[in-house]
Amino acid sequence: AYTRQGVGFNLGVTFNARRRIPVTLAYGYSVGRTTALPAVYCSVFRVCDAADQVFLARERAFAAVTVTAVRDRVNSPLDPSEGSLITGTLMHASRAVGSNPFYEFNRGEFEAAKYHPIGRRTVFAWRVRGGTILPQRITLSGQSARFVPPEQRFYAGGPNSVRGYGRNALGPRVYVTRDTTAFDTTAAGDTVYRDLRTAPTGGNTALVLNAELRLPSPIFTQRMRVGVFVDVGQVWEREKEFLRFTDVRVTPGVGLRFSTPLGPVRLDAAYNDY
Repeated sequence: AYTRQGVGFNLGVTFNARRRIPVTLAYGYSVGRTTALPAVYCSVFRVCDAADQVFLARERAFAAVTVTAVRDRVNSPLDPSEGSLITGTLMHASRAVGSNPFYEFNRGEFEAAKYHPIGRRTVFAWRVRGGTILPQRITLSGQSARFVPPEQRFYAGGPNSVRGYGRNALGPRVYVTRDTTAFDTTAAGDTVYRDLRTAPTGGNTALVLNAELRLPSPIFTQRMRVGVFVDVGQVWEREKEFLRFTDVRVTPGVGLRFSTPLGPVRLDAAYNDY
């Protein structure tokens, strides 16, 4: 989706709040550049002029203050079967903390997971993750835009997100071709490019929900379990599209869970009918 190159540092302090909830206050500063496909800049940020895209990709300072709170009550960090995990993160980037004026936004993300044991080896688990970004307006070539660096945007799809989609394949995308002369015309008159691929652009609002039932396997009961899951999610770009729940994608699936000396191994297959 993007390439980020930078040199910088991160400083943080962690202290325990009430009820043993660690809170981390961190400050990060780096000087670098982020590059993405020209189609991404043109589609998401409405910056289609080549000179303006080069200007956006120049090396700049990025600085942010981040506050993270974690409530960890799970019984295992690798393969939990009981308890809950709640994480909240707030990020502020602006000139006030040393960031370049092009990197000014507020970003919030929340995640909660719960594990319910059912019997000796059956577990029902669910997780919800959501986030939003509130960018500031910038002016480029006389046009007003809300610029959020590609590496700070939300993406969904993949083995740890909505498993019915490839990595980062859920949400806003653009079609990219390097040869506009190589195409076929269908009977309906549509143009189909031969050298065509999709590129994820990310969004400023995301919602992902996962629910999974892990059952004992009829064979190798000590080493293998069966998982039945449903993943729900979507990524939106506010101000360019409405946040409609009819756009949410639901992909069910099944999988196997193996216990190994190196930790759990997972094999999933999800069904996508969209």
